Amino acid sequence: MPEYIWTAKDKLGKTVVKEITANTSNDAKAILLADGYSDLKLREEEVMAIARAGFPERQEIFGGEIKVTAEDRLKHNDNPTVTFWDALKKGIGQSKIGCMLVVLFAICSGYRGHWLSVLLLAVAISAWLAFIVCLSSPSVYYRKLIYAADWSRWNEVLSLVDTLKTIGRFSFVKVPATELTRYRAKSFAGMGRLQDAMTEFQQCEGRPDCPSWLYKLFVAGLYTTAKQYDKAIESNLMAIAEKSNSTAWADLANRYARYKRDPVKAREAMAEADKSPMAEIAKPFRIRCLGIIAYLENDYTTAKRELETAIDLVEKVKWRPFKDGHLNIARAYLCCVLAKQGDLSAASNNLERAREYLVATKEDELLAECRQLIGETL
Repeated sequence: MPEYIWTAKDKLGKTVVKEITANTSNDAKAILLADGYSDLKLREEEVMAIARAGFPERQEIFGGEIKVTAEDRLKHNDNPTVTFWDALKKGIGQSKIGCMLVVLFAICSGYRGHWLSVLLLAVAISAWLAFIVCLSSPSVYYRKLIYAADWSRWNEVLSLVDTLKTIGRFSFVKVPATELTRYRAKSFAGMGRLQDAMTEFQQCEGRPDCPSWLYKLFVAGLYTTAKQYDKAIESNLMAIAEKSNSTAWADLANRYARYKRDPVKAREAMAEADKSPMAEIAKPFRIRCLGIIAYLENDYTTAKRELETAIDLVEKVKWRPFKDGHLNIARAYLCCVLAKQGDLSAASNNLERAREYLVATKEDELLAECRQLIGETL
């Protein structure tokens, strides 16, 4: 059974992290409510739990075992290591007392003329900082990988996959092989090499971190990247037939809304998604999808509210996977909504902010729709 991670308030009002093993997120929620917890927020759902199976929860460093707890994962997700400078700041902050003592001892040794001691201390500090950088390399390069994929920079994605494979041979922390294979396959799909993408990813089917239903959901993503939308929806439905959950239904709603312009089926799919708790990280995606559906239904007031809310929620977050994609697609649809309402100035402003992304990711139809609605010459 999958493990769901929640933040909640106990009977004393203290915020706690709870790991619940259950068949569904609804069952997990019922267990927490029965135990008296309130203010429940789902932080990791079924897809995240399965993907996490590829990451070791226990690691040995210099002969000692380190266990990565749910609290550790949530802290990292909320404040990830995006750059090597982030890693250095975190490392120094976590060992600041020791660093300060070493620096003070080095100053005292220099004052007394013990320059060999100063040199050895400088080497020790340098080695410690180098260790921090090496330990953070998988996280930093993985974030680069996500960013490159968000902007459809497929050659860069392939290069970063190779880099992470090389790092994985030496690092304590490794990005799972299934995740790297999926990004490699996604690159092939984005380059127009769909058959190569399917062949590449097929090796992952049936792995512990890629059961059959999730494999089909990821395959739907490959078809979407290749702009084979009917096949994407077909694979999405096959995944749901095996395992119905909020993530798969929300993905289907988005595909119906964005690529088939079918608000009826999109709203039906979202209604199914809403039958189960949705992870906090996915809620802006849900709201954006509802905004697109409202736009297709010609309910421009609701569409504007939902799209602006989706944008605002993500803009407040320092780092979120595929943040640029979420924001710029939402801005493009907001451009269409504002143009329909007659506010061409605001519509044009949103298009200008989204244009670079739309061009880079070949969102040609959406870009053309925006340009047509604001009266820009095509």
